Amino acid sequence: MTKYNPLFKQQVLEFYLQHNKNRSLTRKQFHLKERMLRFWITLFNHCGINGLTILNHKQIYSPEFELTVIQAVKNRHYSIGNASTAQNRRTFALPNFRA
Repeated sequence: MTKYNPLFKQQVLEFYLQHNKNRSLTRKQFHLKERMLRFWITLFNHCGINGLTILNHKQIYSPEFELTVIQAVKNRHYSIGNASTAQNRRTFALPNFRA
């Protein structure tokens, strides 16, 4: 069982957006760690509200897809953290990309 359900995450992000993207205020209001809030914001920015859903199964990636992720980081299209988020949601926006 996960600690935070998608509805809670949505409420957090709505509060964050309504309060001029004030992370400090949002963290205090919902008693969240900075890393967790930053992760949710990244998911939301890359995938929209659907990025906050819970994945209930282990993701399996093809070697070609994993190589694409590594090359994207190496070529500075993504930071390691953003590449991880994009990989988990399969939302790469690179030329010739196929998940």
